[in-house]
Amino acid sequence: MMNTRFRCAVIGGANIDIGGFPSGRVAMQDSNPGRVRLSAGGVGRNIACNLARLGVETHLLAAFGDDAFARVALEDCARAGVDCSLAFTFPGEASSSYLFIADSGGDMQLAINDMAICDRLTPEVLRERLDALNAMDAVVLDANLPAETLSYLAENLRPPILADAVSTAKAPRLLGAMPRLAAVKPNAIEAETLTGIPVHGPDSAARAARRLVELGAKRAFITLGERGACCADASGTVFLPGGAVRLVNATGGGDAFTAALAWGLVRGLSLRECGAAGLAAASIAVESMETVSPDISAEAVRRRMCLPG
Repeated sequence: MMNTRFRCAVIGGANIDIGGFPSGRVAMQDSNPGRVRLSAGGVGRNIACNLARLGVETHLLAAFGDDAFARVALEDCARAGVDCSLAFTFPGEASSSYLFIADSGGDMQLAINDMAICDRLTPEVLRERLDALNAMDAVVLDANLPAETLSYLAENLRPPILADAVSTAKAPRLLGAMPRLAAVKPNAIEAETLTGIPVHGPDSAARAARRLVELGAKRAFITLGERGACCADASGTVFLPGGAVRLVNATGGGDAFTAALAWGLVRGLSLRECGAAGLAAASIAVESMETVSPDISAEAVRRRMCLPG
């Protein structure tokens, strides 16, 4: 079992991130000195690249235009060891992009996403990929996909399915797929959107996580930023506190968490172990300027996993 090379597919968004990092405190409605960085991103792509770094054979199914942004993203995936042969290219369409402004500490303050091309990933388009997807050990979905596509995949995929809620605007798209999910990962405000339960700390996160399990997910992981994560399944809930990190760029932390969940799931890790792996991967991710940290690896995640009690 230790030598098994697991195979996972990730279906979701792949885009170019354009990030602004001010040198000091952000002054709204003004020009701020700082740095602007362009890099490959997108929740699905980020999860896929993290999974590949964790030693999983990873396949990304995403929608690309026939433009320069697509070439940058595909070349980046190839360098990361992600197989994009399942992806679709739509001539004449613009590849998706994500524009964000961080604060002086590296935490995202405002973002705009242009991801309309994801709507091209309809059930009709994805039907021809079902055989390949059903040969995987697990499939990760992100909520950039249309709601009908998420429900279609939930009904027709045989491997365990994990889902990332992506944002408060897109999280409700997962509700129809919830009864088929092996795991769902929202942050606090996404969890509130999905459950109607305001999440302010561990106790309210536990209530929301239990509600996600009641809605059908076998496991729920609600991330609370630097405070940690609440994990739940049918047997109960567990809260895992976060550790000290040197925050550089918070943008990719949640995606690294989801990738580590998939890594843990295919290895048969327990609820608590999967949550600990997610926190470990997220802590590595946010300490890097890159959206996907070059320091992510299975060994690095294992070193950082801390399981109190």
